[in-house]
Amino acid sequence: MNLDDVLIFTEVVNHGSFTAAAETLAMPKSNVSRSVTRLEKALGVKLLERTTRRLALTEIGRVYHVHGTHIKEELDAANASIEKMTATPRGNLRVSASVTVGQSLIPAQIAEFSQKYLEVKLDLRLTNRRVDLLEEGFDVVIRVGRLDDSNLIARKLCTQKLCLYASPGYLKSSNRSLAKPEDLNGHSCLYMNATSKRAKWQLQSGTGEYLFEFKPQITCDNFNAIHQLAVNGAGIALLPDYLCTDHVMDGKLLLVLDGWTGGDVDFYTIVPSRRGITPKVRAFLDHMHSKCADS
Repeated sequence: MNLDDVLIFTEVVNHGSFTAAAETLAMPKSNVSRSVTRLEKALGVKLLERTTRRLALTEIGRVYHVHGTHIKEELDAANASIEKMTATPRGNLRVSASVTVGQSLIPAQIAEFSQKYLEVKLDLRLTNRRVDLLEEGFDVVIRVGRLDDSNLIARKLCTQKLCLYASPGYLKSSNRSLAKPEDLNGHSCLYMNATSKRAKWQLQSGTGEYLFEFKPQITCDNFNAIHQLAVNGAGIALLPDYLCTDHVMDGKLLLVLDGWTGGDVDFYTIVPSRRGITPKVRAFLDHMHSKCADS
């Protein structure tokens, strides 16, 4: 029996398809399929039920996948031990972040890391869903908020503030006062990730708090899009400051209700502790935390 076939079968199950596993393994889909077929023949059992729409594990396949996962973890631990002994960051590094963070908060740091550690091949995946580090094989996830999970290690990367912004053109055309939070009523407001017809901004200042409930003029599930809408005069938006600093400096955005914010947003790097922290992961964490602390 070929151990590679066992590992390939495990990847197919983890990713839910031959195509996704082939992309992760950087090998032709046909080779992945032949590998699983070869394993089934060697075992004399069917591990997967194949249909045109999806893959399903047989009862035996489920049992075998559990053992295959343990084998992969042991091999990863063995390789990690060797890598620690060599102490040189190298190999593939899988990192996940939200779309906005990946596009706007960390590109400069990622580029510098890549140039510094040429033997580390970085695979950066951007998605707004919460990924499963262990199931999906990520080495590091950058996300908002911590997780109550003993199998994960979370470390604060940076803190960003949410503030209200609008374009000079919008503020001029609206011809409405904006001296206090109550003045937001009647303005066109842009809302990130609304889940109901009535959106809410919990605003705070040194003197108190104000809950602003409103019907958004535009809702969207992407901060970059909301940011561009604000730049183009669509209305007032509550945005993380890292998105708006440059446009405030060049006059395309103005801070609205200075002194009032939507609070702080904490970003964390999260790693799966049970795998151990290899040199490539350690180098990436040290680099990102150092650079984000300096910014």
